[in-house]
Amino acid sequence: MRFRVYQLRRRGRRLPWRAVVNGPSYVGDLRTHVIIRGGPYTVMALHSPETSMGEDMIPPLYQPVLTGMGPLVFHLRGFERIEDQNGGSYTVVQEWHCEMP
Repeated sequence: MRFRVYQLRRRGRRLPWRAVVNGPSYVGDLRTHVIIRGGPYTVMALHSPETSMGEDMIPPLYQPVLTGMGPLVFHLRGFERIEDQNGGSYTVVQEWHCEMP
């Protein structure tokens, strides 16, 4: 099912709602899967409907949790993996505002 997704945080910091609404949004298919790396992790990704491979449009959300719901809209919170300049990585909190396009 297609959704429009707005990222509510940038590098872990909460954005003002005006910056979220006026910023980029991404329309695609939400899909979940489980990965095994030291333990099972649930992952939610937004896939592009235009490509045959269905690449992720934004970094996936690890261990997503439903934090709010309304008519035709819901919020998810989880962790986003960020690669740093030295080749390492770290995780930050990320939230998605998902609505019907």
